[in-house]
Amino acid sequence: MVKIDIVSWKDKIGGDIQKISVDAFPYGYSVGPRGEWQMLVASEDKAVRANEMTDIKIRDIEIPERAIILPCFTERHALGVVASVGGIGIPKLVEEKRTIDNVIFHPISDGKVHIGELLGVINILYATFERKLTEEAVESWLKGRGG
Repeated sequence: MVKIDIVSWKDKIGGDIQKISVDAFPYGYSVGPRGEWQMLVASEDKAVRANEMTDIKIRDIEIPERAIILPCFTERHALGVVASVGGIGIPKLVEEKRTIDNVIFHPISDGKVHIGELLGVINILYATFERKLTEEAVESWLKGRGG
């Protein structure tokens, strides 16, 4: 267990910041054979400038409980790449349903993103969480692997 501080925006990106302290544990997990792709589609028009990251609102995407998200780098917008996805407020546990409603976009060129344009794609993978990995469990696992 480690004590960490989670820092998030309260109401809007660039708005008030909130911080909570939590006890965190590393977990082992397995990813199942089923997953899905979800499209990150702009829900607002936004002017962008090269190398100036900005937030862009997207159509809401529901992330089911016990699902993890990985970027799919085979599809991107001509003006840049999605650096991160998320929502506003305190992040939820992976065991809970979550909603993504914005992205942090890293433009490589100046231009304008328009409503309905595809910004990127994410992989949603369903996971089974095995157990909290205590320090002893990690050491035992490493010894078993010759580490």
